[in-house]
Amino acid sequence: MGICSVAATRHGLFTRRSGRPYISVQQGVLKVKRFFSCFCVAVALAAFCQATPAWAQNAGSGNIAVIDIPVIFKNHALFKKQMDDLKASVEAAEQALTKERDGMKASFDELQGYKAGTPEYKALEEKLAKLQADLQVKVGMQKKDFMEKEARVYYNTYNQVTQTVATFAQRHNITLVLRYNSNDIDPTNRQSVLEGVNRPVIYQNQIDITYDILRILNNGVPQNAMGPASHVPVGR
Repeated sequence: MGICSVAATRHGLFTRRSGRPYISVQQGVLKVKRFFSCFCVAVALAAFCQATPAWAQNAGSGNIAVIDIPVIFKNHALFKKQMDDLKASVEAAEQALTKERDGMKASFDELQGYKAGTPEYKALEEKLAKLQADLQVKVGMQKKDFMEKEARVYYNTYNQVTQTVATFAQRHNITLVLRYNSNDIDPTNRQSVLEGVNRPVIYQNQIDITYDILRILNNGVPQNAMGPASHVPVGR
């Protein structure tokens, strides 16, 4: 056996002593080619996944929840306090107006004691007319002011609720939050039936996050009654 044959035998290049050389080398090359082919396919798939839009990758991976906004407003501690304060201001203004009306009534009674056409009658009549006109303007301005304050309270509260819902939804992988009504339909009340028929949410099973949101909104504020927590799956 020649030097080349001995070297080839030592390196396993013969399958048999009398076999043809380089068979094992060819098999090794084929294995390497298969490995690189699989590797290239894996790299291509990874690149395709990275190129896929985020919305396509996340499609169908989110959760849906519902929320009862009227219940939120009814149990929102800060909103209730602000509305109570506004109501107290309205009552105080009404009491002040009542006193002014009582004073005007006394002046009207006094006017009856004067003879029509006399200077005293005309002077008091003009005074009462001015007081009445001023009172009407004052009532209109106060009413407008209170309505604007009430609208501002509702607006600020609703913004706070929507921001809280958005933060909660992002944290729990919720992609859609629907508004719904948790009240039972009163079959004897036409308005209740019509509202129930037009409800966008017909059925929900433990995906109500109303009281979860309330707990966040009322954090640190004592509540007389809190509802059950929802069972919305927590996103990873």
